[in-house]
Amino acid sequence: MSGPVDEAAAYRVAFGLAAAAQQSSWTSTAAAVLEELGSHLPTAAAALVAVDPVRGGHVVLGSTGYRSEVLDFLTSPAFLVDDVGYRLLVRKPRRARAWSDVEGPEAYADTRSARTVFRPAGFAGGATARLVSSDGRYTGDLHLSTDDPARPSPELTAALHHAAPVLAGAADLSRRLLTLLECGGVEGPAAVVGPDATVVPVPGRPEPPGLDDDLAARIVRWRRTRPDPPQARFLAPAPAGWVPLQLVAVEDGTLVATRPSDAAHGLSYREAEVLTLLVDGLANATIARRLGISARTTAHHVEHVLGKLRVDCRVAAARLAVEQGLRLLPEA
Repeated sequence: MSGPVDEAAAYRVAFGLAAAAQQSSWTSTAAAVLEELGSHLPTAAAALVAVDPVRGGHVVLGSTGYRSEVLDFLTSPAFLVDDVGYRLLVRKPRRARAWSDVEGPEAYADTRSARTVFRPAGFAGGATARLVSSDGRYTGDLHLSTDDPARPSPELTAALHHAAPVLAGAADLSRRLLTLLECGGVEGPAAVVGPDATVVPVPGRPEPPGLDDDLAARIVRWRRTRPDPPQARFLAPAPAGWVPLQLVAVEDGTLVATRPSDAAHGLSYREAEVLTLLVDGLANATIARRLGISARTTAHHVEHVLGKLRVDCRVAAARLAVEQGLRLLPEA
């Protein structure tokens, strides 16, 4: 940076940005952060961008002053991979850089990004903070642009540097997944199955056992055909027994968590099939036809199911099956 930096001023701004990041929703967080930035510098534009853990791309949480084509550029490989200044942020241990910080034979104002995107949009200066969480995960970016080539000031760029770790938490969409799990009292393995059956890890949680390509595809089909209710519990067979699943519909995907393996009450696969059809209100004769077994055998299975669940009627068994997730995950 050129000129001395007022560290006290930088820390005051950083503290304000950190406080703005402590909001209850992504929308309010982005709005508060952008408002705080604007109170310290009349920026021409600003945007808070997050990494989407399910879709694998970037999403704009909030912006002001940027046209859609500029936002598209800021979330594209043309900026995230090819931009000279952003490459410096990735390679060098500095959390924030301004146009004036770009090192090399040409000024940032002469780079392709500035010449073809920012300057035609009316911007003459700017800065970006790359947001990395305390555990080393890249969660997003904070961008600002100005119509003054002398801005942002060194103090503001330093403030972005100091505030970046807290802002990383504000842009961490994976945090919502953890919140859903914690609010539901779910501990242990968890992951997200995306719309293309891609399994996305949840930070700090191991991947659920048995979550292979086939099971992921079945979860996607359930999500497409049964988007409501937003969550449900099922059993899925696995080589070593059952995988008791808890599924929660999230945007563009399904949060998958496993429950204790003893949650299946010792049901055999056939008994789980019978119980699943029993939940649909089917009589023994109909269940027998569906499964290709005799009505007498079906009656024996129903008797065993009631005993294992410790209930005395079919209605109670059906209610318990829905509440405790004892139905089989649908094939289609």
